[in-house]
Amino acid sequence: MPQAARDTIITPRVVQAWKDAGLYGVLLPEHLGGAGIDDVTYLEIAEEIARQDASAGWVYANHQTGTIFPGILLPEEAFRELIGPNGDGIACGSGSPTGPYGKAKRVEGGYLVQTGPRPFGSGSQYADRVVARVALVDDNDIPRLDDKGEPIVVFIWVDRKNVEWQHDWNASGLAGSGSGSYRVIPHVLEEKWMALETVHNFPDDPVFNQGFWQISGLHHSGIGLGLAKRILEEIAKSTHGRRRGTIPALDEYPLFQADFVRIESLYQSARAFVFDAYREVWSATIEGRLTEMHSIRVDQAALYLTRVLEDILSTASLWAGSDVIPKDGIFARLNANARVAMNHLLVGPQQAVHLAPPLLEEWRGHDGV
Repeated sequence: MPQAARDTIITPRVVQAWKDAGLYGVLLPEHLGGAGIDDVTYLEIAEEIARQDASAGWVYANHQTGTIFPGILLPEEAFRELIGPNGDGIACGSGSPTGPYGKAKRVEGGYLVQTGPRPFGSGSQYADRVVARVALVDDNDIPRLDDKGEPIVVFIWVDRKNVEWQHDWNASGLAGSGSGSYRVIPHVLEEKWMALETVHNFPDDPVFNQGFWQISGLHHSGIGLGLAKRILEEIAKSTHGRRRGTIPALDEYPLFQADFVRIESLYQSARAFVFDAYREVWSATIEGRLTEMHSIRVDQAALYLTRVLEDILSTASLWAGSDVIPKDGIFARLNANARVAMNHLLVGPQQAVHLAPPLLEEWRGHDGV
């Protein structure tokens, strides 16, 4: 989308089109104004949006998954105000539990909050409330400590009018995702917008109870599936009846056909793995049998999908020939978008270190029968 690339953020028209089509709040239960769909149905929607445009898919995913977290952490009154009667309110930003944080001092009317630049603000320009993290401080700006002697750091959600975007990134891929840093301007924030206490708002709704990492993984899995699907579509079109060297038609050439069957199979296997992992998470959450292994399988599926995407991308690029050359061509965009998506921390190869021990233990428990 040329306009989105120039503005470095998808256009308001796209966001409004999603709202008009009923695509906002789809993960929210019906009693909160949402569509009440499950994880797998969400992934099918996210895959299709990312297939059309990866930057748009990235923003949509941030808006949908990001809005679930305040439903877990904020008082119910505040969350209902955020999402509104139609369930289409947006909360997102850099929601990682790590990274830089600001400070919050108790004052009349709430807390005086402010932060320095916080990275990874994709799509937050359209959020009703933008997430940040702050350390609680006393009247002398000295951090308050918990029982372990660590600073007490909490999530907050601030009105976007009190957020300043830094426009400090020139992303090599996902150029229309609005990526970059933002800071919270000093202002007094009502306590209801701060995750100061543990809440149990919606115990009967699996979307809020499936786990932090499972929700985060929905974002990355939807993007990866959409990119993989679009790459397969484009290489199928690129090679159709196309001469290359002495080969009269690439799509009739046995070596290409074998490669295409292989990478199409990889896509199907990764998609099935992701869907099965999330289908099981959803069922286990409803039935009260959610375990660490459910989270492990979701992470493993996302990691596998990322490695599959790498294989699909490199194979398709090899057969695309001169179609990879134009700077503004579809293969250049797909390559740039996929490289950025695959470089995210949650789908990086280092994740295997965390997944391997419980998986090894699981397999050691098999008796061979």
